[in-house]
Amino acid sequence: MTMRKLLISLSLCAAASSSSFAGGFPSKPLTLVVSVPAGGTIDAIARMVAKDLGDSLGEPVIVDNRGGANGTIAADYVRRAPADGHTILMLASSTLVLSPYVMGKLPFDPLKDLAPVAKSAGLNMSLLVNPSVGVSDLPSLVNKMRGSPGKLNYSSTGNGSFPHIAGALLNLETQTTSTNVAYKGLAPSIQDLLANQVQFTFDSGSASYVKAGKLKALAVIGPKRSSALPDVPTFRELGIPEMEKINGWHGVFAPAGTPPEVIRRLNSEIHKILMKTSSIEKIQSMGFESVSSTPEDLAAELHRDYKNFGELMARAKISAN
Repeated sequence: MTMRKLLISLSLCAAASSSSFAGGFPSKPLTLVVSVPAGGTIDAIARMVAKDLGDSLGEPVIVDNRGGANGTIAADYVRRAPADGHTILMLASSTLVLSPYVMGKLPFDPLKDLAPVAKSAGLNMSLLVNPSVGVSDLPSLVNKMRGSPGKLNYSSTGNGSFPHIAGALLNLETQTTSTNVAYKGLAPSIQDLLANQVQFTFDSGSASYVKAGKLKALAVIGPKRSSALPDVPTFRELGIPEMEKINGWHGVFAPAGTPPEVIRRLNSEIHKILMKTSSIEKIQSMGFESVSSTPEDLAAELHRDYKNFGELMARAKISAN
């Protein structure tokens, strides 16, 4: 056999083997590891996906909550799992694009050790202020901050969190000064905003407070207007497009090395689930944008966000804990 024929033969065998592998997937129940404890938005979306994914694949999908360390415990667990598609992960993008800068060295490479499968939700945070601040739009808030440097406080869910970086970037882009007040979770952050203990914050799930008149939304991160607050302009519309870099998402990943055919099968089934009317309504009711993506698109977004947040952390002088 000539070398050319040998190479062709080996190529055909590899293709047949790969096709056979994909054709046999799944061969047992799947585990969807979730990066947060039970309850909350990521967990709710994960359970919705798990139920429908189990129905479409013909094998049950078991939800396994492994919260802690901003999702890195779950990510490290999944990256060590067999790369056969039977163990997958749902997490928030902050685990992969912020944790390396906030927590220091991680036990895994966020760009290499996990294979992107699909986005499951998009984050579109709003700039929310307490009505007592007495501002009606973004320019008036900026003027107030300039008139009283450092006097206005904004809440965040911790050092290096999305709201923290958003507030820091707003200060940089508008040449203003305000003070970050870090909380241990979203609930106390919002409660103190409602009580005017802090004057503003960034959040995606508080549209009900805005509609009730308890908070006022001045702008959304974008790039599009929020489906929950369609009358609120984007920062780009208001002349600050750089704020779009504070974008976030939830996504599904598999261990690196999972066969492409399995990744595509998972992506296809998850896309169908996310595009159902009931799924879209549920995701939007939680303050998130209904989105889906190809594995390639998610990989590109992961790499872009990782680079952007590294630059933003350095520019805002936010360091690891």
